Amino acid sequence: MKKVLSNPTVAMILAVVVVLGTMLLSTKIEFGKKCDQTAEGFYTRTDGEVPIADRLREFCGAAETMVLLGQRYEVSGTDEAYEKAETVLNLLRQKSTDTEALFSVYSELLSDTFAIESALTRLELSEEDRIVYSSAQHEAAEAKAAMDASSYNVEVRAFLNRYRHFPTTLLAALTGVKMPQLFA
Repeated sequence: MKKVLSNPTVAMILAVVVVLGTMLLSTKIEFGKKCDQTAEGFYTRTDGEVPIADRLREFCGAAETMVLLGQRYEVSGTDEAYEKAETVLNLLRQKSTDTEALFSVYSELLSDTFAIESALTRLELSEEDRIVYSSAQHEAAEAKAAMDASSYNVEVRAFLNRYRHFPTTLLAALTGVKMPQLFA
């Protein structure tokens, strides 16, 4: 055994294995932690800003209010919008880190909600329903504007610009580290 280990080729192979193993372990632990912390900014903020996840919940609440009004006035597309709002809320309850999927469903919900809003503006709503509609419309617009202005995407972009290059991407892929995703 001593002869095998003293062989220069074996020693070189062992050194490469140790260095590669250390790099992979470091990537998994340290870089994975940085990725998780950056991605967690979607759900929690330490800078006083309301997280996108909370704003998304607010938007879904306003969308579901629009859906209820739309159903009352027999507006088409309400069932689809409700399902999308529930899909977003379920993903948020599960603390999904797939923000690209969340954004995709949110975009569809946004489109459906605007279609319902457009239909409701052309109808003769009761005074009470006009107040509810106005409140929901304001809440949806406010939540959307806050998500659009969120610093989360700025932070993720900066992170990706810093780390999205060789060998980091290769090491992350080899160790199963998931890079943070933009909400865009």
